[in-house]
Order: sequence, then C-alpha cells, then structure tokens
Amino acid sequence: MFKNKSMSFIPKASIKIKIAVLFIVLITLSALLSNGILYFVFMNIMREQLLEDQQNIMLQSRSNVQNVENSIDQATYYFSTDKTIADILNKATFDDIESYRDLNTINQQFIKYLDVPLSNVVSTYSATFFVKNTFPVAAELPTIQLEQLSKLPGGTGSNRFFNSDEAENEEWFKRTVELSGTLNIFYANDDRDRVYFAKQVRNPLILNTTNEMGVIVIAIDTSEFGKQIEASRLTQGTQLLLADQNNQVLYSNNPTLKGMDISRTPDLAPVLQYTDIGGTSDLKYNQTRYIADTYPLKWGWNLIALIPYSDITDRLSIIFDIIVGITVAVIVAGISFTLLLSNSIARPVIKLANVMRNIKDGSTMDVFIEPPEQDEVGVLYRQFNNLMKRINGLVDDVIESGERERQAEMKALQAQINPHFIYNTLDSINWMALSKNEDDIVTMVSSLAHILRYSIKQPNEQVPLRQEIEHVQNYVNIQSLRYGDNFQVSYDIEPELYDYLLPKFIIQPLIENAILHGTEQITDQGKIVLRAYTDGIVVRIIVEDNGPGTDTALLNDYLDREQEVLHSSDGIGISNIHQRIKLHYEDNMFGLRFYYTDNVMKSVITVPYKVSKKTLTEKIST
Repeated sequence: MFKNKSMSFIPKASIKIKIAVLFIVLITLSALLSNGILYFVFMNIMREQLLEDQQNIMLQSRSNVQNVENSIDQATYYFSTDKTIADILNKATFDDIESYRDLNTINQQFIKYLDVPLSNVVSTYSATFFVKNTFPVAAELPTIQLEQLSKLPGGTGSNRFFNSDEAENEEWFKRTVELSGTLNIFYANDDRDRVYFAKQVRNPLILNTTNEMGVIVIAIDTSEFGKQIEASRLTQGTQLLLADQNNQVLYSNNPTLKGMDISRTPDLAPVLQYTDIGGTSDLKYNQTRYIADTYPLKWGWNLIALIPYSDITDRLSIIFDIIVGITVAVIVAGISFTLLLSNSIARPVIKLANVMRNIKDGSTMDVFIEPPEQDEVGVLYRQFNNLMKRINGLVDDVIESGERERQAEMKALQAQINPHFIYNTLDSINWMALSKNEDDIVTMVSSLAHILRYSIKQPNEQVPLRQEIEHVQNYVNIQSLRYGDNFQVSYDIEPELYDYLLPKFIIQPLIENAILHGTEQITDQGKIVLRAYTDGIVVRIIVEDNGPGTDTALLNDYLDREQEVLHSSDGIGISNIHQRIKLHYEDNMFGLRFYYTDNVMKSVITVPYKVSKKTLTEKIST
C-alpha cells in the first residue's frame, strides 16, 4: 500500500519536486556506484600489491631455508666421501696414543665438513657419527641410542662419535641404511622440536656392499628454521608454516599448527595442489578467510604463508573512510546544487502556470509576461505572448490565415511536376541522342523512360510477368552502363508463365539487391539468373546470384516479424514485397524467402498458380 501511495505521489508532484527528486536520485546512485567501483579497484590493487610483496619476502625466506638444506646436503656428502676418515677406520690395530690422534683427526674433519658450513646458517645443532661396530676403532667408542643424545651435555656445534652397536637396532638407523646414501629426515619419537638428518657413510675406495663405515646424524632445532622464515610475516596476522615431506607442520609461528598433518585438515587441503609447483589459493580456516601462498622447497618441504583477508581490509579502512567521506560530501553538495537548480528551472515555469490558471475562464485575455532568459523557458514565454496576441486578433487572423492557406495551395499546385511532362522531356532527349548517335545515352534514357512510364501506371494493379521482366531489363540496362561487364543477367522463364498476372514491383528490388549486395562484392564477374517455373500448384520466381551471400536466417526472421529493416535503393523494402504478396493473396503460405546453398544466394517468391484459394488448399492437401 505504501508503494502505491509513493508511486501515485510522483505524477501529482510539482515540476520543482520532480526535478529535485530526479537529480538527487541520479547523483546519489552515481556517487555510490563510482565510489563503490573505486573501492573495489583499490582493494584489488592492494591485494595484488600485498601478494607481490609477500612473494618477494617468501622468495627470500625460501632462499634462507634452502641455504640450510644445501649446507646439510653438502656437509653430509663431503664427510661421507672423505678418504682420510676411510683410511683411519680401516686401520687394523690401535694403541692409545694413535687412537687419540686418529679420533682427533676425525673430529677435525667433522669441524671442516660440518661445523664450518652449518654454523654459517644455523646457531644450534649437533652432529653425531655412529661408527660401524666392525671397525677396530669402534671398540674404543661408547654405544648409545638416539633418544639419549638430547640428554647429553653439549651445546652448539657439539660433535660426538659412538659405536653403532645399539643404534643399529633402531628403526631410523635401519631406514637410513635402506636409503643407502640418501638423506633420511625424521623425528625422534614424538619430539617435534628437533628434526634429524641421517646419511649412511661409505668407503669411497671400495665399490661393493661391504664398504659401510657408519651413519652420520645431524640434529637441528625446528626453531632454527623459524628464524629463517620469521621475516616472511608481511602482516601482523600472517601465519607461516614450514611443512615437511609428509605434509606435517615442522614449524609455525602459530603454536597450535605445529605438528599438524595438513593432508588430514580439510580446511588447509587446498594448499596441497601447489606443493610441487607453488601457487596461490583461497581458503577458510577456523572461520577466517585466508590467501594461501605456497612455495616448494628441497626434500619435498613447503613454505606456506596464510594471509588473512582482514589484514587487507584493515589496510583499506583508511581508504574506505576517505571514500565514504567523499561520497557523503558529493551527495550533500549534489543535493544542495539540485535544490538550487530545480528552483531556478521551476520558478519561471510555475509563474507561467499561475498566469495560465488565471486566464483559463477567458475573462482576462490581454496578458503579457516578460520572458526571463534566452532559453527554452523564455521560448515558452514568448510563444505564450504570441499566442495571446493571436487570440486577441482572432477574426483578422482567421481571415488572414485562410488567405495564406489558399495561396499556399496554389503554390503547391504550381510546384508539382507532371510526370507526363517528365516522360515527354525524356522522349525529346532520346530523339536528340539518336540524332547524334549517342547510343549509351539512348539506351539509358529509353530505359529510364520505360521505367517512369511503368511506375506512373496504376501501381496497385496486377501485370503480366512479361511486363515485370521488361521492367527488370530496363533497370539492368541502366545498371550495365554503370558497372560495365561486372555482372551478367540471364533469364530462365517457362513460356506459359509470361502472361501470369502478379503484383507490380516485386522482382526488380530483388535484382537490385543481387547487384548491390551480391555481385558488387566479388572480384569475378557476377552471375544473376532470374527463373520462373510452376508445378501446377504454385509459381516460384527465383533470383539467384553468386555473391558472398548473407545471413538468410536473419533475413527470414525479419520477414516473419514483419519488420521493414532492409530496403532497396528505390524505397521498396524487402519486407514490403513479402507483406504485399501475403495481403494480395490473403494467405501466409505465400510470400518471400531467402536461401543460401552451394555458394548461391536465392531469393524465392511463391504465389498461387491461377487457382482459387480453396482449390489450391485442396490440391496441396491431396
């Protein structure tokens, strides 16, 4: 009910209110739309910039982690291939002094291959070499299990040597031996604060399965990896994850995520599709939307940054406040301007309306109001003054107007050109051209004269097909003089149809279209064929051309919708031809259709063959 009242108010409102409402609505919608678009553009730019900044930071963090990875790979590789260590371990006998000296040598190699490269990238680590128990030197070393290593005294860069006797029964040792020189990455029991890197050491001088010298183990606190990636936090809410080869979170600045299996966390699963190639995805975790940026590392590890969307919107809050302020200011200014504008526009109109109300009873006719400006309203004022002036002199104006009308009619009659006079003039020109042997002019003038004579004869009457063909030939003669040999027209008419009666002017426009829109569009000579034949039920008149053709479905659609959208140069539309045939024969089965088959454009007119509508319907049904 409220809607009906509000809608009914609009027609009854004054022009001042209508103008004000219209401008206020337009200004408000324009301000909201433009500033809304501006906000979303800023948001997308901010998002892209944030991702670009995050990508640069993540690339640096990935480089930091890869430095650690490369240092571990290099340290274990160089130590496992050192010939000095192999020579010491292969000694048959040891005395105490020599044993001490050899162990010190091995320790120096440890420092050379492990401490130097690792201390450059991490601050806390430990390295242990489990010497295979078959070597004589192993007898001088204690035995220990892996879980007891963390309880031993020693700090940064502590290096230890043990007999592998006890460790060989542990799963991590067996797995390292199975990998045969490939790095084994694992955790000790449920301890997720330290990650171990183990590699089997072989004698580089012996190329068989008996060249095992032991296993080297490097332990690094996961916090060391955190130091490498902590700088990747572009925003306060960014959560960083370092996932291992099993998709378990090795390190995160969010303690609740540490140790989590990403593959078993559906909300975080979208990042797994980029673990091999890297990429960006959107996800929702713990009711918070994130942009997830994934970067693959060595060993199947991945560095993942979860950037909250709220961090982006928080950065946009200042821009949003500015845009809202601008929007409000524009709307307020627009409303103020609208009120002033509507008042200036409506005031003279209201004044004119009041004057017209005062004279509606006809009591006061001698009225003059001063035009306000040289604009449209001023035109209304002046026209109103002129109208009142004319009303005051009504009798004289009526007489004068009648006289002017009679004079105008006489001038119009004098200005009319008699078509017969034009025909006679063309005939005179024709005889002059004949006398001077101007054959082209003779042909053109003669053809034009025939066309004119054909046109001025009652246009609504039916004519024999032969006259329509003669009309076409006259038109073709004129066009041939214009286009030369660019096209050729041939005729294929069944003799019995020459006297067939049909409406005038239904073939020539089709020939014209074939020339202008068909053969004129090709480089070869255009071929136009006019055919007419009957099957005893209907007569089909076909105009064919070898032009490029057009969208016949669209043409036929125009005809079906009775829209006159295509016209020939003399103003007789294609739709006009179709409608005239339908109206003349009072049946929708007759008319004009277009086809394009085998690179031939066809315009087909279908009309009844000398039978009544009832007889025709009976013949078709049988």
